[in-house]
Amino acid sequence: MAVRSLHGFYRLPHRTATGSWNMDADRSLLAWVSQAPARLVFRTYGWERPTLSLGRSEPFPQGWDRHSVERAGVEVVRRPTGGSAVLHVEEVTFALAASIPGPWRLTPRGFAAAAAEALSGALQGCGIDDSRVQDAGKPRGEAPGAGLCFARSAPGEVLAGAYKVAGIASRFGRGGALCHASIPLTARSRSVARFRSEPDLEAETLEQNARSLGELLGLEGADVRVQALGEQITERLAAEVEARFDVRWIEAPFETVGIEECEPASSR
Repeated sequence: MAVRSLHGFYRLPHRTATGSWNMDADRSLLAWVSQAPARLVFRTYGWERPTLSLGRSEPFPQGWDRHSVERAGVEVVRRPTGGSAVLHVEEVTFALAASIPGPWRLTPRGFAAAAAEALSGALQGCGIDDSRVQDAGKPRGEAPGAGLCFARSAPGEVLAGAYKVAGIASRFGRGGALCHASIPLTARSRSVARFRSEPDLEAETLEQNARSLGELLGLEGADVRVQALGEQITERLAAEVEARFDVRWIEAPFETVGIEECEPASSR
């Protein structure tokens, strides 16, 4: 993909696309920011159909009922980042990529921390007053790359009270870093347990460890209030990233960062 801008702080349009297009786009963002010293790019996106994303080193189909996944019509993709499996459905997903160290003089880990703090601040702005980034320490539950993302929490992830409310994963390259995150709006993302080899055990673990943003705010189902909540968290997140990186977004098409637009679903 051709690079059309040497620098800039860009917010890209929200797009709903296939899982494979979304992951290719995020890989391209990491490549783009790594090619110059002062680049920052942010986007939010949706999923054309329920999609299971796997960390780049996560085993598959080991631990999964692959036939159940296929019967349900769930797309399976592999993320460019690490971590464990996430079912993307009824959520807000964002990607943030930056030149490192960049004018903000961040290490890769410092960049990931800034992204998590921006997300926590956005959740607080939506009414989740006890949102926080988990302190450094020993992770709970399974090691990254095993099990389910929302069944465990790790240092640097975002919690609300005792519950994990977002799945965050990062990838660091030479001169750049990528962070993307899943923010469930309803409980539907926890239905991922039914695709596991031990669904009852996995479902119980998810219930103990995770809640969606809508649940925490007392919203039920995928109605207009949940849709409005998704729009609210999107705008607050964009503002929080602006503040933490001391930038002002330039709204730009995907072409600006060398990505070809996704094909509209209606034309497929």
